[in-house]
Amino acid sequence: FQGFSARRIITNKTLLTGIVCGLLLIGCGRAAPLRKFSESRAMFGSFVRLDVCYAPGQERALEETVAGIWTRFEDIHGRLSVYDPASDLNRVNHSFPDAVMVGADTWTLISDAVYYNRLSGGEFDITIYPLLRLWKESEKIGALPTSDQIRAVQQLMGPDKFELLENNRVRVLNPGVQLTIDSIADGYAGDEAARILRARGFANFLVDTTGELYAGGHSCEGRPWQVGVKDPRDPFGGRVVDVLILRDMAVTTSGNYEHFYTIGEKKYSHVISPKTGFPREDIISATVIAPNTEISDFLSTALCLLDPRKGAALVDALGEGYASIVLIDTGDGRVTSKESRRYRRYLRRQP
Repeated sequence: FQGFSARRIITNKTLLTGIVCGLLLIGCGRAAPLRKFSESRAMFGSFVRLDVCYAPGQERALEETVAGIWTRFEDIHGRLSVYDPASDLNRVNHSFPDAVMVGADTWTLISDAVYYNRLSGGEFDITIYPLLRLWKESEKIGALPTSDQIRAVQQLMGPDKFELLENNRVRVLNPGVQLTIDSIADGYAGDEAARILRARGFANFLVDTTGELYAGGHSCEGRPWQVGVKDPRDPFGGRVVDVLILRDMAVTTSGNYEHFYTIGEKKYSHVISPKTGFPREDIISATVIAPNTEISDFLSTALCLLDPRKGAALVDALGEGYASIVLIDTGDGRVTSKESRRYRRYLRRQP
């Protein structure tokens, strides 16, 4: 494994290899000699899909490459899932007071998450797992978490509650501190698939790791990939609010319409603020375009919690290759949006 630094990616604005819910692939025209391979598998708690364009004579290489990607996905899931007793994350979460050695990529992802925490002003926090467990228990009993319960779990949260040590070791500093990197693990898996495909000579592909999409090169018809952003008011009806034109870019949508907690017949977004202990109720969805899926995954989560103006400003500050749109419920039956400065560059032009 060759690790990478999220900080280096963001500050240098480099387009590195690396596009959930809320996104639809739109077909393209124009015939081309490239053939299309597609395969889906249940993984990461949902479904993962690979679409790869290949030329005649590449069948054997394609077969080996796809097999390697599925193996890599199994490895990532097995070490990053909080539900696998043998995973890196589970061993960290049950290791107090000892330090635990983890995989190099696990250590790098945790390090990236610390940076993301600072970048988001604390709204992205991988120590949020105790708070998520509280919400799951609250859903079971049908009652919202109390203020006292939220304050109690917040004492276990924050990047100061664990240490990153040399030799890929991690140590939690208090009993009960638990980490989860589910919010960027799927995106990281997409980046790994893109890296493997390019290393084997496949430049044109679409990787969908449970909705985090990376569009490599062009479609098998020779055009840029077209990805539709689902209308969150009609998530299962196929209606889209925008169509994005992407090449060597990632896009991720997070929102409150497909994954949520139901308490007292009311739905609450699964994206919970570590600061308030509750989700924002006004933000319906956040879609982010970025150079790779790990970063788009992080940003779409953060933008579901940040003030929409601050979220757009954050994306704008990251520079070229970053764009976003946040859909907002005004509370009177209307939906408005807040776009980053570069968002419209990626929209398909209407005839």
